[in-house]
Amino acid sequence: MGMSLIVSARGVGLLPAYAQNFLFSSVTSRPLKGIAPTVDLVLGYRKSNQSPILKLFLSRLGELVARVPKKAH
Repeated sequence: MGMSLIVSARGVGLLPAYAQNFLFSSVTSRPLKGIAPTVDLVLGYRKSNQSPILKLFLSRLGELVARVPKKAH
């Protein structure tokens, strides 16, 4: 979605580094200098959701967080 807005409006956007692999030929990218910015994430879900996938995800959440490099916490 971000790329579509950049291409259609001739705008500017901040995208994750991996998005560079998907750029249109008409789009130029420049890396940011300095320490890479981070984004705090939160998880939201409906308490009444009985999805087995959600239950599995929640049970593994601590393990997933532990895999994030300490400087990113």
